Amino acid sequence: MFTAMTANLMVESVEDSLDFYARVLGFTEVTSVPSESGKLQFAIVAKDDLQLMFQERGNLCAEYPILMTETVKPSLSLFITVDNFAEFYETVRSTTPLLAEEHMTFYDTKEFAIADNNGYVITIAEKS
Repeated sequence: MFTAMTANLMVESVEDSLDFYARVLGFTEVTSVPSESGKLQFAIVAKDDLQLMFQERGNLCAEYPILMTETVKPSLSLFITVDNFAEFYETVRSTTPLLAEEHMTFYDTKEFAIADNNGYVITIAEKS
């Protein structure tokens, strides 16, 4: 039986990703793994019941050659529901460029979207 699913995002810099997710979204580092050079090759972040993993592109491609790419090319988006939508929207929009302004969707959810430092789209939605 499945008990959890966590996205592992390919990133150019684990350090830069840690900074973005902490500064913009309030995530905190749970653990990290340095490479031989001392730069981070992997990290896990968490906020409330959410977790994400970041793995440096070269390290992830060495582990799974099928993922080999010259640069990070995001091909998924993250969808996060919050219970303080209006407050969060005002905070984020004052510090981070928006990909989509606050709007109502055809499925009756209020949303806005941003991109992280690697180009992954993050949609923030009002909890129904």
